[in-house]
Amino acid sequence: MRLSAKLLALTALVILLSAPAYAGEDGKWYDNFSMEFGVTALFQGVTNGGSEDGQDQTDFAYSADVAFSGELAEGHTFNLVLEAGEGEGAGDNFDTRATPNYDAIVTTDDAGVSLTVAQAYYEGTIGDIATLVIGKIDVHSMTDNNEYANDETSQFLNSLFVRSVGTVFAEHGNYYVPGIYISVQPIDLVSVTYTYSHDGGEDLFDNAQHWIELGLHPQLMGLPGNYRIGFIKHDIDFTEIKTGDTTHNTGFNISADQALSDNIGVFFRYASQDDTLEENEVISAMSGGLYLGGGLWGMEKDGAGVAYGKLELNKDIAGTDKGESVLEVYYSHELFGSMNMTADIQMYQDLPDKEHSDVMVMSLRVQTGF
Repeated sequence: MRLSAKLLALTALVILLSAPAYAGEDGKWYDNFSMEFGVTALFQGVTNGGSEDGQDQTDFAYSADVAFSGELAEGHTFNLVLEAGEGEGAGDNFDTRATPNYDAIVTTDDAGVSLTVAQAYYEGTIGDIATLVIGKIDVHSMTDNNEYANDETSQFLNSLFVRSVGTVFAEHGNYYVPGIYISVQPIDLVSVTYTYSHDGGEDLFDNAQHWIELGLHPQLMGLPGNYRIGFIKHDIDFTEIKTGDTTHNTGFNISADQALSDNIGVFFRYASQDDTLEENEVISAMSGGLYLGGGLWGMEKDGAGVAYGKLELNKDIAGTDKGESVLEVYYSHELFGSMNMTADIQMYQDLPDKEHSDVMVMSLRVQTGF
């Protein structure tokens, strides 16, 4: 908490000192300062979960974040994100490798809610073709993106349909970590993204994670699409199953989304990693689905999605290569302004607990931001 306070004070000082110089003689420092606020509240109920008394379980979780941005010069900002939250949702009610609530990146302690400086970073543009981000960042969200399956606060809830990190690839232990993000897009059709990140502030050039991704962004019959392939190398100590030697982990991902009309889109995602390492129980995951915009039924602000995904396990570790599968369906309705309510159902099959191998999770999510 002492470190968070120092980061907050330093960020405020940088913004206050830098912004006036750019504001101009007649401008004010706050002309170049902005703030965004968001809250996501979630109720999740589980049927046939693993409770000791055999009863269905219902949990509540929420997360809140405030993002501050100060413009240092045109195209250059310093950003600060504060985050708080409580509860995991249904993720602790049954044994699964694909969490039913990926919006669990919140901080709690025995005393209750804790507020942290989740991110503190510089972002700038280099000419018209490149973007640079450096600082404490949400590096996991900067690759493996997808138009229709990417945001757990407004789209699918299950980690399998948000990104490959957390289901296949290991997350950083602290989640928000020191890192660098560079994205270059010389033409509209092609982009190249690279991230470098490290789990903590010590020995930044050892045991890092590298991720490079090539993106193609065509217009097919005037409709946008994104097709990405990435390669990951994680230098922390992984263990060879057969020899016990330490080594690094490697893997790759594919993410694709394509609009079929103004209100219909499809997506696909696949990720795979080294199957010779003790830490890699999940060696691959495949998922895909369909998005329907509310314009199809005269409600432009609404949307619905359906997705199916399946995990492949490392047989040397799990004793089987058959992992759980998940079907998720959601409907998001705009209540008013910037507030949306989402009804969501997830159906699991082939979970590790044979007595509770088929589980259904029902969710109600409310999200607002301004």
